[in-house]
Amino acid sequence: HSIQLLKSIDDKLFSPLSKRNKLETAPPIKEFCASCGMELSGKYCSQCGEKKIIPELDFHLAKFFKQAFSALINFDSKLIRSCWYLFSKPGFLTAEWIAGRRVRYFNPAQMFVVVSVLFYFFLPTTTAYFTGYRDLVKGHQSHNLAMNIFQYDFEGTLIAKSIERGIDQETLKNQFTEKAAQRSKTWLFLIIPLWGSVIYLVFRSKIPWLAPNLVFALHGLSFYILFDLSIHAFTFVLGINDIGRHIFLMLLMVFPVYLSLAARRVYGNSWPLTIAKTLIIFIGFVVLILFYRQIVSISAITTL
Repeated sequence: HSIQLLKSIDDKLFSPLSKRNKLETAPPIKEFCASCGMELSGKYCSQCGEKKIIPELDFHLAKFFKQAFSALINFDSKLIRSCWYLFSKPGFLTAEWIAGRRVRYFNPAQMFVVVSVLFYFFLPTTTAYFTGYRDLVKGHQSHNLAMNIFQYDFEGTLIAKSIERGIDQETLKNQFTEKAAQRSKTWLFLIIPLWGSVIYLVFRSKIPWLAPNLVFALHGLSFYILFDLSIHAFTFVLGINDIGRHIFLMLLMVFPVYLSLAARRVYGNSWPLTIAKTLIIFIGFVVLILFYRQIVSISAITTL
């Protein structure tokens, strides 16, 4: 009896301590990343950077608004900073991207998308990126390849469609202009891989990878579009109208100078070699733009 009594006392006194020791030595509960499934060892995933969600902290309404406001401010500051460097230091953003300093600036592809959206809404009918019907007709009649590379009979197509659909030609011309203007902005991204490949072929001795040359093309075309927007805004404030052709010529005069400065900063060639190579990639750009403008116009009239 005395042995049983001692055992009972021992169980009552030391059993909780034993259980507590077991709890203290129990392995911690493993937590895994909600995005990639990697085991977490802190607040952030070491694999993908996803933050561990703590409902008591992260689901508060105040936290939500704070994060939204912070994201908006960060977006604006990055965009403004990137646009400033795009204009003030040609090639700087591309050089920073190549060097791996990317956090403080807008992603090149995102920047091009934002610029394209601004262009789409603020210049709905500009003919900078498609050929107007007058030029196509005149180019076909005079066999001018610069105005009508494919010698497409725009006037004949317009007459045929007018008869087929029972619509007067002026209405069709207006429909064509609207459709071509819309299409010319939504297809702009197609120029990037083509022009980027030309840039790669010219500068591959300095940077033998395609991606950095595509980034150079993205930044270059983003500047081209923003500069176009700036000129239109300036002429609108001054009340100057009907100078679309002159704006296009101004763009073609300023752009090679910009490209030379950008190429010098990014690729580091001597000035004579930089100018010679820039001339090649600029000619490539002009040829692509001419083909692009006319392909857009022809596709617009044929699909009316």
